[in-house]
Amino acid sequence: MEAIKLDNYTYQDYLDIDSTTSEDTRVELIFGEIYMMSGCTANHQDTVGNIYFNLRSIKNTTCIPRVAPYDIKINIDHNISVVQPDVMILCEDNELPCAVFEVLSPSTASKDKGVKKELYELAGIKEYYIVNSDLKIVDKFLLDNGRYYYVKGFNTTDTIKIDCIDTDISVEDIFENID
Repeated sequence: MEAIKLDNYTYQDYLDIDSTTSEDTRVELIFGEIYMMSGCTANHQDTVGNIYFNLRSIKNTTCIPRVAPYDIKINIDHNISVVQPDVMILCEDNELPCAVFEVLSPSTASKDKGVKKELYELAGIKEYYIVNSDLKIVDKFLLDNGRYYYVKGFNTTDTIKIDCIDTDISVEDIFENID
C-alpha cells in the first residue's frame, strides 16, 4: 500500500493530526505534506533491529542510536518538518542526528530516496544510509558543502565506516537472519 500524501500542512496541523490519531497510526510532515505511514514487514523490522543492535553495542562514543517511532523536528527556513527515521544516531547537545538509516519498503522507497533525502541534506545531517533488505545493499551518502554525494553501495562482504562516530559495522551483521 502506498503512503497517503496530503498537501500544505503546518506544524500545528501535524500536532492536531498526531493528537487525534491512534497510537499505532504514524504520520510524518515533510515540506508541508502529511504522509500517513503504514505498517512494515518482519524483514524490515528485523533489519532495523540489527542496525540498532550493532550501533548500540558501540561503546567508544557519547552518541546513542534511536529507532522509530521517535520524532525528529527539522526547521528549514521557518518551515517545520517532522520525520521518524528508522534508525538515527544522536550525539550530545545536537537536536539533529549525525547519521540516519532508512530501510526501504515498497510504500516508502520513493519518499526515502526523494523528499526525505532532500530534507536530511538541507538540514545538514552528515550521513544518510539507504538500506535495501531485499537486495542486501546499503547505499551511503555523505554531506559535503551542503550536498550529499554518493559514496557507494555496500554488500554483505563489506564493512561500512560510520564517520560521525568513527566506527565500522559489518553489512553482513545488518542483514543477519534476513531472508
